[in-house]
Amino acid sequence: MQDTILQVRSNGSGHKPKPVIGIVSGTLIGPSGPYLEMERTYVNTTYVDAILRNGGLPILIPSSTLLKDGTDALEVCDGLLFPGGEDADPALYGEDPLPVIGAFRRDLDDAALIAGRWAIEQGRPLLGICKGLQILNIMKGGSLYQDISLQEGSYVQHVQKYSRSILSHNVQIVEGSRLAAILGTGTHRTNSMHHQAVKRLGDGLRIAARAADGVVEAIESDDGLIVAVQWHPEDLIDTAPEMNKLFADLVRRSIR
Repeated sequence: MQDTILQVRSNGSGHKPKPVIGIVSGTLIGPSGPYLEMERTYVNTTYVDAILRNGGLPILIPSSTLLKDGTDALEVCDGLLFPGGEDADPALYGEDPLPVIGAFRRDLDDAALIAGRWAIEQGRPLLGICKGLQILNIMKGGSLYQDISLQEGSYVQHVQKYSRSILSHNVQIVEGSRLAAILGTGTHRTNSMHHQAVKRLGDGLRIAARAADGVVEAIESDDGLIVAVQWHPEDLIDTAPEMNKLFADLVRRSIR
């Protein structure tokens, strides 16, 4: 494994040309041409493209590898990206599943938590997106609304009914936050594809943005390692190019 790490981290002259960004991968079961259904390790291509576009070298970290031998799989990474996915198992924050919750996969949650805890221990930067934000909040001892309808006063449509590249609603970025330094303070328009949200904020975290109805739209850690957003900046390359700054920031923070 060590030889593999050295090959990935070197361009042959002993110098590392780009920060390696590990993307914590999910699994997908589907048809495989004329054959039986197969389970695949995957991430959406837009995550990979966003890292490449902003100067990083993306690699996929399979959940099965994290569950079996997470440390070796992660050692190559200078930073980690936690993408969107299914709902998180509410048992992780002490609740039973309610009828409003969607599908959840405890194995994927456990794999992501292994990666997140390792990154914090090693001082590696993290970027969470949608479910990625939620799992990082849980990792720090926080909880979620299993559905945004359970949050009193919520009225914004948080699951848009059209293309992922469409800008759907406004978020207000908190002045003085790291997110404000990346994107600028004030109001920004984003896409929105989530039905869960932060309820209890995790330890050492602070809110960096909210929607007009008070739903938490971004969080970050006091130590600067975690930046996480509820929207999907990887799908806004053309409609909101400034969102690429989130990936550029991750790559910059990952230079060692």
